[in-house]
Amino acid sequence: MADAVIGTVAKFVLGKLLSLPFEQIGLALGTKNELKKLQKKLVMIQALLSDAQSRQLTGAAVQHWVKNLESIALDADIVLDVLGYEVLCQKIETRKRDGLRGLFHFSNPYPFRLKMARKVNNIMVSLEEAFKEANQIGLRAVELPNTRSNPGEIRLTHPFVDDSEIVGRDDDISLVKRMLTSADYKKDLPVIAIVGMAGQGKTTLAQLVYKCDSVVRYFDERIWVCVSDDFKVERLLNEMLQSLENKVEMTNREALVKELQKKLKEKRYLLVLDDVWNENHHEWESMRNCLLGVGGSKQSKIIVTTRSDVVAEAMRTSDCHHLQTLSDEFSWMLLEKIAFAEGGPTRTQALVDIGRRIVRRCGGVPLAIKAIGGLLYSKKDSWQWLEIDRSTQIWNNSTNGVDRVLSAIKLSYDHLPSLSLKQCFAACSIFPKDTLLDKNKLVQMWMAQGLISPPKRRDLQMEDIGSNYVNMLLQRSLLQDPENDLFNNITCCKMHDLVHDLSLQVSKNYCFNMEVESHETATDDIEAMHLFLFSDDQKRIKKKNLKRISSKLRTLVLNGSAYLEDILENFRYLSILIVQDYEVNVLPNAIGEMKLLRFLDIADTRISELPNSFTMLYNLQTLRVNILKELPKGFENLINLRTFDMKTTFFLSGISRLTNLRTLPQLEVVREGKAFQLEELEHLDNLRGKLEICGIENVSCPESAAKANLWRKSNINSLELCCDTKVPDDNGLQILEGLKPHSNLERLIICRFQCSTLPSWMVSKNHFSVLRNLVEIKLSHLHCCKQIPSLGDLPHLQFINMYELGSVECIGNEFYGCINLDGACSSSSSNNSHEAAVTTLFPALRKLKLGCMYGLSKWSDAMIQSSSSSIKLFPLLEELNLNNLSKLALVPNLGNLMCLRRLEITGCGNLTRFPILKGLVSLQELTIVECPNLTTLLSQDSDEELQGFGSIETIYLVNCPILVGVPEIHIFQSPRQLTIRGCDRVLASWTRLETLTSLEDLTIISSPCFWPTNLQDLTSLTSLEIGVCYYDDSETLDYFPWHDSTSGSGTSSSSSGSRSADNNIQQYFVSLTSLKLRGWRKLKSLPEQIQYISALRDLTIDNFHDLEALPEWLGNIPCLQRLELLYCRNLKQLPEAMKCLTNLQELAISRCPLLEERCSKDSGAEWHKIAHIPKIDI
Repeated sequence: MADAVIGTVAKFVLGKLLSLPFEQIGLALGTKNELKKLQKKLVMIQALLSDAQSRQLTGAAVQHWVKNLESIALDADIVLDVLGYEVLCQKIETRKRDGLRGLFHFSNPYPFRLKMARKVNNIMVSLEEAFKEANQIGLRAVELPNTRSNPGEIRLTHPFVDDSEIVGRDDDISLVKRMLTSADYKKDLPVIAIVGMAGQGKTTLAQLVYKCDSVVRYFDERIWVCVSDDFKVERLLNEMLQSLENKVEMTNREALVKELQKKLKEKRYLLVLDDVWNENHHEWESMRNCLLGVGGSKQSKIIVTTRSDVVAEAMRTSDCHHLQTLSDEFSWMLLEKIAFAEGGPTRTQALVDIGRRIVRRCGGVPLAIKAIGGLLYSKKDSWQWLEIDRSTQIWNNSTNGVDRVLSAIKLSYDHLPSLSLKQCFAACSIFPKDTLLDKNKLVQMWMAQGLISPPKRRDLQMEDIGSNYVNMLLQRSLLQDPENDLFNNITCCKMHDLVHDLSLQVSKNYCFNMEVESHETATDDIEAMHLFLFSDDQKRIKKKNLKRISSKLRTLVLNGSAYLEDILENFRYLSILIVQDYEVNVLPNAIGEMKLLRFLDIADTRISELPNSFTMLYNLQTLRVNILKELPKGFENLINLRTFDMKTTFFLSGISRLTNLRTLPQLEVVREGKAFQLEELEHLDNLRGKLEICGIENVSCPESAAKANLWRKSNINSLELCCDTKVPDDNGLQILEGLKPHSNLERLIICRFQCSTLPSWMVSKNHFSVLRNLVEIKLSHLHCCKQIPSLGDLPHLQFINMYELGSVECIGNEFYGCINLDGACSSSSSNNSHEAAVTTLFPALRKLKLGCMYGLSKWSDAMIQSSSSSIKLFPLLEELNLNNLSKLALVPNLGNLMCLRRLEITGCGNLTRFPILKGLVSLQELTIVECPNLTTLLSQDSDEELQGFGSIETIYLVNCPILVGVPEIHIFQSPRQLTIRGCDRVLASWTRLETLTSLEDLTIISSPCFWPTNLQDLTSLTSLEIGVCYYDDSETLDYFPWHDSTSGSGTSSSSSGSRSADNNIQQYFVSLTSLKLRGWRKLKSLPEQIQYISALRDLTIDNFHDLEALPEWLGNIPCLQRLELLYCRNLKQLPEAMKCLTNLQELAISRCPLLEERCSKDSGAEWHKIAHIPKIDI
């Protein structure tokens, strides 16, 4: 396979060199004649190289000639890059009135020109020798093909199949889901393995299960860790923490387990270990012991994906699913979906016949099918499909599925439309396998390596072409697993292991990644031009070993592996330098000598200052830092800087002349010193993406806001404006008026302004011209604002969040948009003149959140002044969240919310009745909290309204004491989670709660007289919490009622009698693993029935004030693993039977003063009963 890409590196570098502005460089530096001759030589050599490639000459002589040519081309690349730097120096000189002092080559340019002319001449001599050698080995110059350098300039979008659109895996998904939710596993923390060959879709299957709604609801936490061949316990535990959004990096195993305990203790979690290669059982046991020490729920599960049955055996899996290849029909369905996607070829019978022949040769392997499908998508004519058909005929001789996949992805690579795109693909090989690739960072690195040429079209940027390259690689399955942001833009992706192997091969080892230890023990020097050096134990590469790396290195990624001073000394020609090492806190002065540096990422270091020499990096395009205390003098000289990214807020002055900037960090206006001011944005019209500005209260005069010219910045799609303290009303409004954005804006956030009205561009009749492309709007902490914007007519708006607009008293017609004008909104008119036109308001809205609007007392229905029109509201709304609207008494008719999945109403103390909601066929989660005046959930009690409650899976009713109007219990078809707290009338009306056999989690907090009976019939119930509210002191019973069909109305330990002979004892709460009893002051005993819950693992006894001793029958619960005792102030004695609880792993005692004293380690009277328990928390 490597032979097929002979001379690729040389060919690309030659093409890159020929695209340089030779004449411009020559004129600027007085080397015009020399460079013109060099250009001619390069053209001749490129023609000879094309002959070698076209004839696929791979003999030793040709290989040697190509290798020598690559070395010459790389030397030429460096020389011409240095010459280009000198041109930039002259540009900077003209921008500075006092000239560039201290630069030798300007005070005495002749020696520099002489030196460079000599270098150019040396390259020409080398090229002449290469030309002679080419003739000797039989190469002849051929006419160069006319290929596009930037295919992205012609076609900007390429669809690719989303991983959710998988075919033929429904049965696999269902099977793995059943394994995950099964309670049949006897072993704690069972491991479920998905085994299959490379490219078969193991990871995709795990992802689909991981994202499945039922799995998300079943587990409290989900964690994804990509393992690969680096099975180190500390790394995996760190990855788990990072997946849980904890960025702490630790190396101590015990400390890692303790951090994970904070996140996962008692929780039911799913851990996916993707792509495991470790066959050492002892290493896995070390990992498993750590996971057991975390103390999660015993219903937690682990999914492992692996190519090897040996790995599955080493991990002692409880279940194993061997993933099979796709059937012929499913294979065709997948290929058809990709190849004939929108924008691809027209589906004809001829193409279908060819496609079916091709897909049969893919052997049912999804990765091979997707790669070929993406390739066929780019071919419009049948003769092109026939060419691919002929190319795949040799696969018939292969029975090895991996070989078929490799052949498919290689064919897809061969048909990439440009050499530039092929090089971008090859450049991905610098990253270790399974790296999550940040798309923006990847594109910026391609630009820094010169793989993307500046576009000829004025409406395109290099970033656009790079983004299109990513789409092309995704469409051909050379990249995969894209993740999208709010605006459906790709943010990151991955590369499959087999594809990564191909990228290494086609890069001809010019891209390389390796551990420091591997380099130090290697015998050969490293010739790579792009190198990733990493060290898990922070071991640093020795200075003497740096000499074994080519001094022509152009890309270097350091992951805790070298001293920065040594790097800058040894590798002066770097284009890209990435340092990931928090031990590094100083950027040496020598950085200024890195003339060719275009990409510098020191965000994962503690560097906070840039030396003055830094401002000589005139080629720099991308700068990523952690924090900067100040900018060096002359920072404005970085005229090529396009991306300036910082993890913290940027508040420094000095960016106003950097007109090439595309990306900025969060900006903060500061009143004192040489700080950033809004007018610095005036000429930065190339800014794109997200712009955040805080500290706007420090704007000295409102006119400076208008000078920022945000209305002119058409590529900004997200704008966030924030004040940190109060700003006078008039000033705040004028500032907002001046910060009017361009109409391309998609996301708008405004917070902490204190003006009473919104700017005119948000509320006037012309607001549509500014906000028409808006996707999300968030207004928060606008305490004085009495207005809300007109939003109902915005066609793309998906998310509305208004929080703490305390002065808004009414939501009226203005909120719904231009509904007083016939046909002005998004509407559909009937062809029949007798039928009314339908005006759709909020046509794309998915989430509506209103919170802490304490002044809001009225919310009007949408009205339209036309007898010939009707209104359709919120057709796509999925989530409605109304929080702390304390004065609101009525919610208007919101129409048929057929897509609504989640409804939450909390803290609406004045709300008396539920909003009129129809067509809730999709409702899954209902939350009503702290609505003391709410009497009914049924506004009409119609069949249509009741139908909407049938699909609910989660019901959460809290502190609604007079709520009585609820659907009958049989209306709820399959709820999984039910919480009723402080809603006694609801419980009184739901007398047959035991019929909800799908319930898995039940919480009932109310007076015992309302507790339901026969809860033991809930065969799916795994978690039960039952009791009274903490603040309820009215209960007089001295025992805890336990209502079921076998014990009568209620029993305690003294009155229950013997149940040991009961025939139904084996069917008693068969699935219940967690039980929490919340008692009251006069309780003296526990319900004896608890001992018959055979699956019980977690028991909490809370607020049993007069309970003095735990009963001996507690020892009859063999599976008990965790016991928690809370607020039992008179409890002082544990049973001797505690010693029989051999599975008990944890005992927690809190606010039980007598017992705490008696359980003192070694000296307490009860200590001998609990000394065997591994974890005791008192």
